[in-house]
Amino acid sequence: MTGRHPVEELLASATQRARKVLLSDVIPKEVRAGFERRAKELALPCLTCSRQEWERRTGEREGGGIAAEIAEFVYAEMEEWVIALPETARVFLLDGITDPQNLGAIVRSARAFAFDGVVLPADRSCPVTGAVFRTSAGASAHVPVVQVTNLARAIERLQEAGFWLYAAEGEEGTDLSAFAPAKRTAIVLGSEEKGVRRLARERCDGAVRIAMAPGAESLNVSVAAGIIAYSIRKSLTSSAG
Repeated sequence: MTGRHPVEELLASATQRARKVLLSDVIPKEVRAGFERRAKELALPCLTCSRQEWERRTGEREGGGIAAEIAEFVYAEMEEWVIALPETARVFLLDGITDPQNLGAIVRSARAFAFDGVVLPADRSCPVTGAVFRTSAGASAHVPVVQVTNLARAIERLQEAGFWLYAAEGEEGTDLSAFAPAKRTAIVLGSEEKGVRRLARERCDGAVRIAMAPGAESLNVSVAAGIIAYSIRKSLTSSAG
């Protein structure tokens, strides 16, 4: 994983851990000193090398000369996560999101708008990789990501915990501008090709949609996630006030 901000977020995470830090000698000394100090606090190897060697080791030219090797991503455990959720909570469930850029952007929006987690299936879904971590701008180090074997069962478990679940549909459901989220609300996002699959859709309590101008094409799923997350946070914040 490369990039100053993603690496900083990784080193600040309470749940994710790096194996080592790799720095290029072209980055400013004060920046390098900060990473070396943090790596020492965490008892991590911190290596400095030439720009050419850094590019050879990371396989990248971007990233500002700052990289970290992340240990295996630690997913949150479903039951422990559900039990620890606050009274007012909002969650994304992802049904068939396979693109790492989309997953990373969704996790980033989840953090930006104070969502309490992202649930994704182990099969037919993108796992959290270095590319996802980088696209999320480090948000993957802080937002709980739960990987489940059965998304339909995860929906049922959240409903048992007091959640109302809504499928994000392109043309059906309640207009987002008129949507009144419950204190515990979960949004199911589907792939751009197939949308939310029938099995998951049938278990939802309803659906929401984003109204768009006539003739406009459907939104990218990560863009839709950002709009929905902002709208729900705004609604819950307004009702709390």
